[in-house]
Amino acid sequence: MSYMAPIPPTDQVVREQRQPRIIRARLIHRDGEVQEIVIRNVSPTGLGGSARGPAPVRGERIMVVLPGEQEVTGLVRWFGGHTFGMQLDMPLDLEALALALQRQAHVAQVSGEWKVENRHRVITPMADPSRIRRV
Repeated sequence: MSYMAPIPPTDQVVREQRQPRIIRARLIHRDGEVQEIVIRNVSPTGLGGSARGPAPVRGERIMVVLPGEQEVTGLVRWFGGHTFGMQLDMPLDLEALALALQRQAHVAQVSGEWKVENRHRVITPMADPSRIRRV
């Protein structure tokens, strides 16, 4: 008796392996609106990101400007809250992106102009002392 590997169903799409990243970029909507985003993962055929405001909706055609002014266009495949996934029209040059990120890090290191932003500051609400219960 011989063993045969199962044949995957033809309706399943095999995705490229994603690389986790934290990359600041700009999203340009079809109407020209520009939005700051953070790319959370990339692959040659797509990327996942999160926006500060509402994410672009499924089916929307968008452009993302990555470090090194590399522009990619594509279709939003999914969204939820502030996050979204994008299928690219053309394969992403991951080597060019890596070089642009290295140049960006080197310039920041040489210039010494690090800037701390308070956008993601966690604010803990103060509790009313009269409502705190001793345990």
